[in-house]
Amino acid sequence: KHFIMADTLAPLTAAAVSTAGIMYPVDVMRALKMSSAGGPPVSIMDFYKSHGIKGFVSQGVIPELVKSSSMRVSKFFFFPKFTGWLWGKTPAESSAIQKGLAGACATVPEILMISPMEVAKMGLQLDRDNKFNNNSTAFIKHIYQTRGFSGLYSGWAGMQWRQSFWTGTFFATLSSWKSVVEPPIKDAGLGTNTANLISGFLAGCFACLPNAPGDVVRSVVQKRLFEEPDRKAFGIGPGGVMEHVNVAREIVATRGVSALYSGFAFKALHLGGSGALMAMFVPIFSNLMG
Repeated sequence: KHFIMADTLAPLTAAAVSTAGIMYPVDVMRALKMSSAGGPPVSIMDFYKSHGIKGFVSQGVIPELVKSSSMRVSKFFFFPKFTGWLWGKTPAESSAIQKGLAGACATVPEILMISPMEVAKMGLQLDRDNKFNNNSTAFIKHIYQTRGFSGLYSGWAGMQWRQSFWTGTFFATLSSWKSVVEPPIKDAGLGTNTANLISGFLAGCFACLPNAPGDVVRSVVQKRLFEEPDRKAFGIGPGGVMEHVNVAREIVATRGVSALYSGFAFKALHLGGSGALMAMFVPIFSNLMG
């Protein structure tokens, strides 16, 4: 059992690290656009002026690599576990609804694990004055010292929303997308890897539809925490949920429902690309690692 777990985690980790690094520039642009939904915008040009072209691949990249790699490994590791625990079935034997619910449940441990890294990444991406010199440890210490433990879990409600809806929708629809994509791909003489890449991209993009509002709201919540020294930090609990509800209402009242989809193009490209790369890399690394 020990070796089976190691054999599963190794290709997942390799796939997750590769995916996080490739998609990071898109994640930077997504964060800038989404966090601007509830206040003064931080434009891509402002980011470029502060950090240069190098910033798109380096500013906040360390917490992103740690966070996204851990998140994706956890997600793809726990998903089949939850289909077994909840339904007594493998993913292949589960219905779309069963896979969706199992995928949503699989995100609970990952959010508890990655939230501090997500807070650090967002803080460094929005650090226009480079106050923390792209140092995630310094940022985490600052948040903990000024806002306490709750500050490390600011935006938890929105992150749990986005992860649950994206992961559940992704796993619920991936096989359906693949059944549509694979026949014409094979008829065109292209391989399984191409079918995995395209179906993963489509499932990832489609899953952004229920995911995006939660991510926009948590981005605004975290941005305000970083910019307003007297703002209270709500971590895990009802207070954090209500903070997100109030911010969502404010965004809709002042900017309309469409503002909950700020940065959606970057979001879809980021998660669609991430889903595609994970769907392609996992079997490739599994074969390479035996």
